[in-house]
Amino acid sequence: MWTLQFGNVLNFEANTGNSTMAQILYLGVEGVLFAARSASIRLQPGLHQTPRTDPLPLLPVISRLIACRPDISVVINSWMVVDFGYQAIVNLLPMEIARMTIGATMPGNRAHRRCIMTSRADVLRADIRRRCPNYLVIVDASSHAIPYEYLAQSVHVKTTSPRGTAEVADQIVHLLDAGGDTTDELGLLA
Repeated sequence: MWTLQFGNVLNFEANTGNSTMAQILYLGVEGVLFAARSASIRLQPGLHQTPRTDPLPLLPVISRLIACRPDISVVINSWMVVDFGYQAIVNLLPMEIARMTIGATMPGNRAHRRCIMTSRADVLRADIRRRCPNYLVIVDASSHAIPYEYLAQSVHVKTTSPRGTAEVADQIVHLLDAGGDTTDELGLLA
């Protein structure tokens, strides 16, 4: 068996045809990078609307963190992708994050496809199965968007205070530094 590496991101195993991603940061947008939208905001079908965004203190922190780690790929996990389109969301991101963003967990600009019966946790599970990352870290403001089997590899953003931002950044760095350690002491990944 031989392995080809393409820029430290994609490994291709020639004898099986399986491709795996090296290290993925699954990033929630609402409540992590930008203030969460009000549920009362209704989108007009067919209109290309630009999302109203209020940057949160974690935005520059995560931007700097990603800029220092060229081995990370970012995948966006947000309903905003469905509502506004993938490219519109990527264009909102700072260059450091946008450059490392390789996709989203859900298709963009297809509001008619949005299935309210599917949770973001289930969509994320399916994306993880599809991408097969060697290691992943999930950062999200919604605890319901984090699959229980990946709790040990996730950071739940509960506050955007300066002290809370520093703690969240430390947790992300700790998980990213653990990168290659896929030991599963709780038996959740089996």
